[in-house]
Amino acid sequence: MRIRFIPAGIALSAGSVTCLICLLRDYDVLYSLEALLITLLIFTYIGFKAQKIIMYVMHEQKVQEEEAIRIAEWQESERLRKLEMEKNMDEEEEQEEIEEDELETEN
Repeated sequence: MRIRFIPAGIALSAGSVTCLICLLRDYDVLYSLEALLITLLIFTYIGFKAQKIIMYVMHEQKVQEEEAIRIAEWQESERLRKLEMEKNMDEEEEQEEIEEDELETEN
């Protein structure tokens, strides 16, 4: 996404509207240029603020997505660890049963 063009796009849109208004109302050229300059400055500032807000929101969204991935990875590792522990316990139980059977056959 081309976020860097937001201030220019907003300023140019506002400048176009200002030019059209000045042409339709037959304002003096000097007055039109002053109005255009002020409009461009104000809306460029607004565009930079909008750009900053959008970048902040996108950054926060990225951080949340990364956190969700980390949590999912952690949960998966915990699940695998529990499965491994259960497998080890089952193997130990089987080993104990084999040992008990061997003791019984010896007696």
